[in-house]
Amino acid sequence: MSKGFLKVAEDILNSVDDYSGQKKEFYIRTGISRAYYGLIWHLKDRLSKQGYNFKGKNIHHFIPKVLADMGKLKEAKKFEELKTMRNDADYRQKSEFKKLKTVDKRALKTYIKNVHLFISRIG
Repeated sequence: MSKGFLKVAEDILNSVDDYSGQKKEFYIRTGISRAYYGLIWHLKDRLSKQGYNFKGKNIHHFIPKVLADMGKLKEAKKFEELKTMRNDADYRQKSEFKKLKTVDKRALKTYIKNVHLFISRIG
């Protein structure tokens, strides 16, 4: 399932220039969110195979705790950063952003790249 979410994010990246104004911004925000959920599903699948149980847990809070418990502190911190950027894209106006700098094609491209890098590092 993670690849499906990432594919949607990449499709949005490839077609985002077809839009302008608020519609373009909405697609970029959606692309960031889809890439984040691609990461979530990948990590849930990988960590479940290692014996972690996600039932009844808030996955957004549980994943960084698991990573930290595994001694992957850099990855836990990076996950929190990616989560904050996704929260910016989903819930905040530009003036309220905490991590995301802009809502443009470059931001989406960088976010997708960072998700792929994260996945390649974690396995």
